[in-house]
Amino acid sequence: MEYTEEKILKAKKYNAKIYPIYKMFSWDLLFYYSINFLFLTQVKGLTPSNVILLDGFFTLFKFIAQIPSISMAEVVGKRRSLIIANFSVTLSIIILLISRNLNDAIIANAFMGIGFSMKSLCEPIFLRDCITAKEHPGSVFTAVDGRGSSFAYLFDAITASFCGYIFIFHKYLPMLLCLSMCIISCLITLNFKSYEDPKKKVKFNKHGALKTYYHDLRIAFQNIFKSDRLKALFLFSGLFAAILAIRSTIASSLFHEIGIKEEYFGIILATLTLFSAIASRFPNIIHKKLKNKVLACFSLTFTASMIAIGLVSMFCHNFTVAVCSILVLYSVQYIIKGPYYTLLKKYLNSFSSETMSTRIYSANTLSECLVSVVMCYITSLFLNITSTAFTITFLGCALFITFIMILEYMQDRIGLKPEEYKKSDIYFTEVH
Repeated sequence: MEYTEEKILKAKKYNAKIYPIYKMFSWDLLFYYSINFLFLTQVKGLTPSNVILLDGFFTLFKFIAQIPSISMAEVVGKRRSLIIANFSVTLSIIILLISRNLNDAIIANAFMGIGFSMKSLCEPIFLRDCITAKEHPGSVFTAVDGRGSSFAYLFDAITASFCGYIFIFHKYLPMLLCLSMCIISCLITLNFKSYEDPKKKVKFNKHGALKTYYHDLRIAFQNIFKSDRLKALFLFSGLFAAILAIRSTIASSLFHEIGIKEEYFGIILATLTLFSAIASRFPNIIHKKLKNKVLACFSLTFTASMIAIGLVSMFCHNFTVAVCSILVLYSVQYIIKGPYYTLLKKYLNSFSSETMSTRIYSANTLSECLVSVVMCYITSLFLNITSTAFTITFLGCALFITFIMILEYMQDRIGLKPEEYKKSDIYFTEVH
């Protein structure tokens, strides 16, 4: 194929057009999160602590795969990397379906972590590459990505609404439906059009090319971590990602603990996901309204709701009042989650070139994975010795205090005008 400018432009426009549909099917695992706790505990015989531990292994393998994912994206291209990533996630669900013990489930989470590591790195860069608007490309990126997020949340809500009933009917059926969604994601990635000229990709066929490549990669990471702005963002996103990593599992554990019936899990998750779907359509409005207070509002409100959920669960003895209060508080978390990822990508994209964006996203994912592994391990320990309600309360208090300290650190490092930043904060050297 000859990569003329006209063909590349057409391919990029086509990819951007179908990207929201791709994201709807592949952003997260459909038919999974509303029943994965029940599937792993009731069908596979794992404990709640084991399930949190699996979340930790998922994050650990996601961490390990980050640097190889950069090489993969730059050597074979982002489109092919997305194909490999989605096939890896599909394989993880197959292994989970036939797993017999905790070790098998760990292997499944290893493939899942590798797949999502590549997806989290390549998806935003792939979309950024395919945005052809010359004016306000950041706003166009946010709009397209936000539309994809909204589609994903809506579809997730629809599938989750009857997932609990499907699980009661047949305990393997939701996982089989999840597998079918993964297969559809693979088919859509195969349908993306190639736009990357092979001549411009990294090649290791010359003597010393591999050594030079990794030397340049190391220099790029060193310069990224010299940026006070990016270090502050990584610190914040790492801790916020850690909360989101455990949120779904501890919510399911709490619902089970306070006596909510299994068939209602999906309906609850579907309702909450609708809040994320609605909120994800307005990232630009939220950013304009809150400006540089977005991250502060998100983090402090989220952790305050965790504290309230834990206290209500422990001290409210009226079942109806407790459940209604907990669901209202969880809806706040889902409203925050909706636009969060899109806004974070917007902030990470600022002041970066195409090549450096790959490295910045990778560095951010490394930070998120590292903190999430620790968070999953701590949560697993707490669930072994105390109730889910107390665990949520303790974590909420600890995280609220930690976020206050992080926000204080971020105050004079993020949200400044371009001329107010140091050169090392926004200009990055890739090689020496």
